[in-house]
Amino acid sequence: MRYNVLKLVVFTIVFSNWIKGFSQAETPTTFFMPPEDLMAINLQYLNLESNLSPSQDVVLASGTINVDAFIVPFLYSFNLDGRIAQILVTPTYGSMTGSADISRLSEGLPDGIPNEFEFINKSGFMDSSVWLRVGLLNAPALGLADFSQYNAKFQMYALVGFTAPTGEYNQSRRVNLGANRWAFRLGLPMVLALNENKKALAHWEINPNLYLYTNNNNPFAGETKRQTPLFVLNQHVSKYFMPKFWGSVDLGYQYGGVSQIDDLPKGERVNQLAGGLTLGYSLTSAIKIQSSYGRIWFNESNGHMFRFLATLAIPSKSDREMLAKMKQNN
Repeated sequence: MRYNVLKLVVFTIVFSNWIKGFSQAETPTTFFMPPEDLMAINLQYLNLESNLSPSQDVVLASGTINVDAFIVPFLYSFNLDGRIAQILVTPTYGSMTGSADISRLSEGLPDGIPNEFEFINKSGFMDSSVWLRVGLLNAPALGLADFSQYNAKFQMYALVGFTAPTGEYNQSRRVNLGANRWAFRLGLPMVLALNENKKALAHWEINPNLYLYTNNNNPFAGETKRQTPLFVLNQHVSKYFMPKFWGSVDLGYQYGGVSQIDDLPKGERVNQLAGGLTLGYSLTSAIKIQSSYGRIWFNESNGHMFRFLATLAIPSKSDREMLAKMKQNN
């Protein structure tokens, strides 16, 4: 019986952890408290339409940017002075296309002139991220057995991270896969358990973040491109309907990130709200899948986001041996 409880509590709930591909796409269950010595690998596909470039350095006033990204995050949890800690590395590869609405500029032109034109069509590596989070409140480092018996309370974590300029960048293009500058992330993720029923858990995740940017010294035009901080708030309310099946209502908001090259006019401000739904299912004790769809509201039009991911969780050698022994005894 205890073996089945361990499988239910740990493999179908905790191992759903993963990390975002972009700040617009942070998923539910990302910041659930995991046991220590846990490794997880994710395979993710994301389709995103918005007015914001993947590296958050270009905001279009009247146009859209379409991104198809393939993300393979690697996550590992460990004990840091008695607190649970996680480190995650996220390489990203994808393609990007974009178009701009020029109807306001084409008034009076002969018929047959299109009101929209494509200005991006590029594939390659995007900027990659690394972050570390450490438990601040009610987030101890626990082994698998102790973790399965732990009744999680309100949790708070400190999160620090950076995004490196690993993406492809060409000065001759205004919009690129990479941003040619570093970004630093400060966050304070919180998780509130809404019930204590481990067979039908419900949680509310609140995750405020602040992104800070260095200068791009090789911009599309001019000498230096600066960008103001970007505030991002993601929230998720998730619920298990069955031992292997769960869903979530997602909401996110972004504000700031105004860019400026030298003394030229400032760019558009990021000011968008996104909402959507996520469904997840555990195929086995170590493999789960989930899919999300959301709408993004910005400027004068709407965007969308579709995401699919699969997670493979690998417990430590000692935990695998313990689970195998418990299975034999059952």
